[in-house]
Amino acid sequence: MIGTNGQALGELRRRFGVWRDRRPRGKRIPEDLWQAAVHAAREHGVCKTSRQLGVDYYSLKQRLTTAGAPASDPETVEFVEIPRKVLSAGPGCVLELQDPKGLRLRIELRDTAGAESLAKALWSHRE
Repeated sequence: MIGTNGQALGELRRRFGVWRDRRPRGKRIPEDLWQAAVHAAREHGVCKTSRQLGVDYYSLKQRLTTAGAPASDPETVEFVEIPRKVLSAGPGCVLELQDPKGLRLRIELRDTAGAESLAKALWSHRE
């Protein structure tokens, strides 16, 4: 693996290997290793991390979901302009968005018209 990110995942894979070599049969993965796996999954994705570490995909995904999104760094927050036509008056709705890494966004709209285009604009802005 090349680069700092790959080296970190490689080091975690080595830690899992050491634990597996030394554990008594049937012993569950220690919480500190699970926490490190969840952290790696936030950065590398659940699929890649589960394959690299040899852990169950669904168990890792559940732990990632339960752990929630990491606290965001105030310096990385970007302003996204919402077109006025999206916020027109009318019956209200709440738009809740969540990306695969657990980042969540909740917007209360006065009108449902434009909610889909708003969601697409917000997520495409992040890519």
